[in-house]
Amino acid sequence: MLFFCLSGAIISCTQGPIKTSPTKPETVKASEKGAKQLSARQLYKLAANYQAEPQQYHLLKAAKQAIAEQDYLLALAIVENLKASPYALIRQQSVLPRLQAYLATHQQQSLTQLIDTTDINTVASVDRTEFLWLSSQYFSQQQRHLSAVRSLLQLERQTDAINTYPDYADLLWQNLSALTDSQLESLRTGAQGNAVSWLNLALLSRRFIGQPEALQQAFYNWLHQNNDFPALKNMPEAVQKLVTLKPYQPKRIAVLLPLEGQFRQHAQAVQYGILAAATTNTATSIVFIDSQQPIEVIQQQVTQAQVDFVIGPLLKDQVDNISLIENWRWPTLFLNSKDNNIAAKPEQFYFALSMEDEAAQMARLFAQKNYKHPAIISSANNISLRMQQSFAANWQSLGHSAPNLYQFNNKDELEQLINRLLETDRSKERIKQISNLIPQKLESDPHSRLDIDAIYLIADPVQTRLFKPFVDVSLSETAPKLPIFASSRSHSTSLDSTDLRDLNGLIFTEIPWMLGEKSSAPLRQQYQQLFAEQDEALQRLFAMGYDAYQLIGSLRQQQQLPSTVFSGLTGQLRLNNNGSIVRQLSWANYRNNRLRTVQEP
Repeated sequence: MLFFCLSGAIISCTQGPIKTSPTKPETVKASEKGAKQLSARQLYKLAANYQAEPQQYHLLKAAKQAIAEQDYLLALAIVENLKASPYALIRQQSVLPRLQAYLATHQQQSLTQLIDTTDINTVASVDRTEFLWLSSQYFSQQQRHLSAVRSLLQLERQTDAINTYPDYADLLWQNLSALTDSQLESLRTGAQGNAVSWLNLALLSRRFIGQPEALQQAFYNWLHQNNDFPALKNMPEAVQKLVTLKPYQPKRIAVLLPLEGQFRQHAQAVQYGILAAATTNTATSIVFIDSQQPIEVIQQQVTQAQVDFVIGPLLKDQVDNISLIENWRWPTLFLNSKDNNIAAKPEQFYFALSMEDEAAQMARLFAQKNYKHPAIISSANNISLRMQQSFAANWQSLGHSAPNLYQFNNKDELEQLINRLLETDRSKERIKQISNLIPQKLESDPHSRLDIDAIYLIADPVQTRLFKPFVDVSLSETAPKLPIFASSRSHSTSLDSTDLRDLNGLIFTEIPWMLGEKSSAPLRQQYQQLFAEQDEALQRLFAMGYDAYQLIGSLRQQQQLPSTVFSGLTGQLRLNNNGSIVRQLSWANYRNNRLRTVQEP
């Protein structure tokens, strides 16, 4: 009979350690009762006295004892042998020890493959709860929140998770909070029992965020409908605080924008977004102030307007100037990033459409997929190069060596870069040399290099439409398919059918607003009627303005509860400890000549 005890084994991941729960080996057979408990290495030697299934059974006992003794290398060696066992029972009972050994010895690639490909029904029934718990912890630390939630909800069906794992509710809520609205809705399909209760709670918590009375009423209604919910006695602390915290509820807001000059058009796009978000809130009034004026004049006008909250400015230098004012007494959501040399202040928040957020998100994805040698290709302009450097910095912070970085200026350089990158030019040269030596006609195809396992392209839509098909035709037929990823800079809403065909297979990050996700469909329809031909850059600023207004009501909760995520038009928005909003964008790809959103690439 198998049972578990807590071990000190840890794995160092992105957010913290995962504690493995090693299995205590089964008691020895009756003839050995009373004898001294054998060590893992003694059990390992003892297995040599047996053959076939009995031998593997004793090896399995040795592996479990090795995990209990924290002799993880011995455990790893044994379970690697047992995973191909011809005996189904041995394979089933070796899955959990294999997971524990992988976690303790940091076998990232093997670990991901095991968790992603294991059907829980193929795990020994007594091990399933612990397998799901360790899997969900790993997913959470890898920021694979959807997978973590799926594992946790599956765990709750296996056992009394709330009592068995005291941290269950907090871990589940942390990951539920990080999901997009569309991911929550996808989980509702086919959900039953407690899963439905959790998902409904997550949805109402974000639907009424910033509306304390409505949120409390919705929460009390939920409690009444779920009075037999097992988690009620151990409700996540974040949920309790979310209901009781008083949010910002300004009656009068000042918006600082460059209403005159070369940035007037950008300011108007943000202004339209703010006004669109404010249409349902008649209790709040808004006053717009030109941020192109001297700081002293702006401060005077804000004071005279008797506001209790400020949005803006939009321009970086103006943000920095106001951030340095000691007597700036209004809670403020700036619409740009903060200078790293400026100290964070409790009631000053920074919201920017930072392209570096996309690059960091892509680096995390590559790490999760266990890519080892990605190629990062960027057009040679300032924004793209910043993204390239951001990817490299985040990639190395995750424990990887510096990635290969490439830049290009024009189409010819791009073509040369691809040939040089894939080394098809060298292959063609070798074919040419051999053809000159052999009189007969030589039939051959150029071969491309195989060590690059992914490409991250940071380029505009035109450059991307040139790049993707050129890589496809440059790869040799014998080479594995090379995954190509891109940023929102590659996406355009004005693609025709030919463009879509050329981009099939491309995966990229994009804000929900530009993907027309269901949650924003009614607003998008209204927007199209008013601004049918608006530039895409201005559409993004409209979404930013809309989110800026909506964010006001959630800032205090996000400041107190780091797991709180605001689901906006510009992405999943989280507040870090420096007062900056960090965005998690949606994923999309081109498949079968169509644009599709995807939950996890």
